[in-house]
Amino acid sequence: MAAAQETEQTIVDQMCHPCLHKGVNQAAEYFCVVCREFQCKDCSSVHDTHIYMKKHKLVSVSEGHILVSSTDSDDVNKITFMCTIHNKQFEFYCKKDDALLCSKCAITRHKKCKSIADIESMNGRGGCAKLKNELVGAIDTTTQDAELLDDAEECFAADIRSLPDKLNVMKSQLVKIFDDFADAVKKDATVCKDNTKADLAKKKAKCDANMKAMKKKMATIDSMMSTGKPAEQFITERNMLDDIKQTVKDTNSLHRDISSTEFCCTFAEHLKKLKSDMLSAIDSEDFHIKFRMRSASSITFQRSIDLRQEWDEEKEPIYSGLDFLPDSRLVAIDHWNHKCLIYDVNLKLKNSYKLPYNNPYCIAAISDDEVVVTSGGYCRLDFLNVSKTNEITMKRTCKINAKYISISMMDDEKCVVSTYDNDKHLRIVSMTGVEGDFNVQFPSKRYKPGTNFCTYIRGRNKVVNCDSDEDKIYIYDIESGENVVVKDNLIKSPRGVAVGPYDHLFVCSADTHSLVEMTPGGRVLSSHQLDIKYPLSVAISKDKKLLAVSNVPIGTRKLSLYKIT
Repeated sequence: MAAAQETEQTIVDQMCHPCLHKGVNQAAEYFCVVCREFQCKDCSSVHDTHIYMKKHKLVSVSEGHILVSSTDSDDVNKITFMCTIHNKQFEFYCKKDDALLCSKCAITRHKKCKSIADIESMNGRGGCAKLKNELVGAIDTTTQDAELLDDAEECFAADIRSLPDKLNVMKSQLVKIFDDFADAVKKDATVCKDNTKADLAKKKAKCDANMKAMKKKMATIDSMMSTGKPAEQFITERNMLDDIKQTVKDTNSLHRDISSTEFCCTFAEHLKKLKSDMLSAIDSEDFHIKFRMRSASSITFQRSIDLRQEWDEEKEPIYSGLDFLPDSRLVAIDHWNHKCLIYDVNLKLKNSYKLPYNNPYCIAAISDDEVVVTSGGYCRLDFLNVSKTNEITMKRTCKINAKYISISMMDDEKCVVSTYDNDKHLRIVSMTGVEGDFNVQFPSKRYKPGTNFCTYIRGRNKVVNCDSDEDKIYIYDIESGENVVVKDNLIKSPRGVAVGPYDHLFVCSADTHSLVEMTPGGRVLSSHQLDIKYPLSVAISKDKKLLAVSNVPIGTRKLSLYKIT
């Protein structure tokens, strides 16, 4: 009973280790299994801030004491403080041999050593601190390796999950190729049938003509044989002999021709083409799946255009929203001149459409020929048709309750949006304007216009929010409710964000004039310098091969295109 009371008292009195280092007595609330420290609520909150600590496990103080008693004490017990030869306590250290010595070792086995020091004079605490720092670094590396493995595993699983879709696409291609082959064979067979029918008709006509001529000759001979005199019959024979011989000869010739007639349809060339087309349709690379670590992408500058004020525009343009249509045409929103514009893959302007309100914000392609535009304070979503010939027309409008900024597709029926002047700064909206919320606890904050930008990682069921005020990227797992907060020196005033190859995030870091690439788990991979200052909006094509970026109205305004490899 007394032992139980002593244990309970120890748990109650357990102090926070980080606070003790600062000379502050603060009761601990948690124990970190990885850090091996008891921590108060404030000190434990760093686990939500640092990426490398996100997988640390926090347990209760009582569980921590159990872990400490069962593991740490064992480690301490493994450390021997006594000389196993002389059974005396270590008192000296030989620097030359890197050996711990008792007093007897020092005067016997190491009496000639000139580099023996008293252990009490050694900075043991500093050495342990150095070891701890090395372990912290190793733990950080191991944590990053674990994230790399998790990311690679998820990418591998995503590649495997994509196989049915790839097979369906291939099936459709092969069915079309076979249908085209069947149509070509049917067409050739019809031509062959018609040609054969015409040839048979000619031969049959010859047979009919010969038959008619021979019957006529037969009638003449029969008449002469029944009524003619022998002299007349002889004359008839002599007159008709050569003609009948020729008729028989022609008949035999036609008979041989008909007897040897053979009609055959061969489609060898069609089959060769079918085989070639089918092999071409099967891209083996799509089915060559490897488990590999994902590294940073490489982006190569392709071209850019200057965004200048046109004669019919009120202000200099600023492209606050970008997205790619499935055919890689680029759609953009001009915030100042309230326009929707469309560009081809060479950044040549094909058409523009004037929206019926001021200051639209962002755009998302929701199908092959339809886009949706957010209107900010006007609380509406506009759905526009974009034809193959670049005609832009208003299709419909949905009234909503919140003020939307950025927008991205969640699935075929819903979008994810960021809001301002609203406690729920990330929301879900359907294609009919029905609004909903995530089952996730977001920070309690109301954003101002243009200070938060979101996207959705469809393959991971994660929503991302860029906070330009705090220079932070929030990544929320919708299923588990867990979140990662990324704060890095490479990320300053983050703006637009897009999902690229392997579900990597590309974030506009305005104040560093770059795009920061990070994994879906929040590990920063690279910073890609751009040809423009203060990037604002970024879009990545559906095949993850093209990247477009625009900038804020400071200096030269540009729209730039890059290739991703």
